[in-house]
Amino acid sequence: MACPIVQTGQEFLANALAHVDCQAQTIGSYGFAALASTGSPVLLALTSLLTIFIALFGIRLLLGYPMGTRDVVGDVLKLGIVLTLATSWPAWRIVGYDLIIHGPGQIAQAIGGAAGLPGSGGDLAERLQNVDKGLAAFNVFGSGRLGVAQGDWFQLGFARSAFLVGTLVPLALVRLTAGFLLALAPLMAGLLLFGITRPIFEGWARGLVMAFLGSIMLAIVYGVELALIEPWLQDALQRRTGDLQTLDAPVEVLVVTLSFAVVALAALFLVARLAFHGQFQMPMMLRSPEERAEPVPGQQALSVRHGHDEPSRAVLVAGSVTESLRREERIADIARTEGRWSDRAGAAPTALAAQTGPQHREDALGSTWRRPSPRSSGATRRRDGQ
Repeated sequence: MACPIVQTGQEFLANALAHVDCQAQTIGSYGFAALASTGSPVLLALTSLLTIFIALFGIRLLLGYPMGTRDVVGDVLKLGIVLTLATSWPAWRIVGYDLIIHGPGQIAQAIGGAAGLPGSGGDLAERLQNVDKGLAAFNVFGSGRLGVAQGDWFQLGFARSAFLVGTLVPLALVRLTAGFLLALAPLMAGLLLFGITRPIFEGWARGLVMAFLGSIMLAIVYGVELALIEPWLQDALQRRTGDLQTLDAPVEVLVVTLSFAVVALAALFLVARLAFHGQFQMPMMLRSPEERAEPVPGQQALSVRHGHDEPSRAVLVAGSVTESLRREERIADIARTEGRWSDRAGAAPTALAAQTGPQHREDALGSTWRRPSPRSSGATRRRDGQ
């Protein structure tokens, strides 16, 4: 598939965007065909994984492992999904390729058309190219400031560079990422079969979601940028054509282009965080029986005790009261076993004294270095001896 050649001149940005999009489509389609072709090492590895999966399924049946209807249906679904992703290009093109490559543009056009954003009619790349042409023309005219034209040229040139970087870099990032992940479908399909490799498959799926949402988000961001900068640039060029000064224009256009470049990159970061840190989990039917097993009540209590689930205040109070009652019952049992209290004041049962004596009592905080016996000076001893 021949992609457009990028040359210096008036159509640099449009040709660059078309080239990147063409490369993404080529990588996604031809890369899938290369990995799914007969004799490919990826296809051989996938065949080995399918063999191991079926062998493990048969061993579980031979050993009498309890299997419900959901387990059998889930394994059959996993096999169907793996074979579809790895070997059937017509099905994968409809389910994945067209959705990731062409779906974001259609959704962005629907949203932008309803909001009245420029570029929602399918001419986003063309209008971005027109803005780049206007910035190049404004760079030639300058702001008309006397004596500091070189400074204006620096600001205007930097503004055009920020516009090109803020447009080309985010779009190339999401489109090439989408093409690369689409090409890896035959390799990632086999990782769905086993629980130890399933997180890699989930990460691959999250990457596709990030590329899909990122393409939509960037189209909306660039539509808002066009709505802001197109009228401003038209007015600035008209004033310069009429030989009027636009002294504030260099700073204004630099701020606008830099701001939207940062917004585009920040939007990709937010979309990536949403895709990779969202509460997305594989359907219960596609998990292994061990992952679907629910913990027994004892395990739930143990997890609460170890801090996996924060207990409520009522549970803490009830536990404290229960522990106090148990301690009082143990003291009462010791008292009944040893007999009644002695007539001598302060005497306690032997067992109770053994448990509450100094050797079994924990030291208070800060009393480790306290003197164990009363302090007595020489004068005190001589006085007491008299």
